[in-house]
Amino acid sequence: MAELIRLAINKLFYTTMGQLIVSVIFGLALAFVFRRVCTGDCTLYYAPHFDEVNDHIFKLEDTCYAYFPHMVDCEKYENILEPYSINDKPENKIGK
Repeated sequence: MAELIRLAINKLFYTTMGQLIVSVIFGLALAFVFRRVCTGDCTLYYAPHFDEVNDHIFKLEDTCYAYFPHMVDCEKYENILEPYSINDKPENKIGK
């Protein structure tokens, strides 16, 4: 019995076909470990805090912009940005 197991292991790891099979199994295992969990658009967008936008001028290339926040009806729009806590710093937060 031990000789049969040793022979199977030798064929699996020391032959070209065995190495191919082991490589495919490890590749599939890695693909399942690192697969994406979310479906659709996985990017989360956060709106800047009111104090970071109000009365500030932003320069984009050679043009300057001033943003003035105002209230709108949320039901008319898609992809509404979620507010973030002023204590957190998401990657897309406007920094000083």
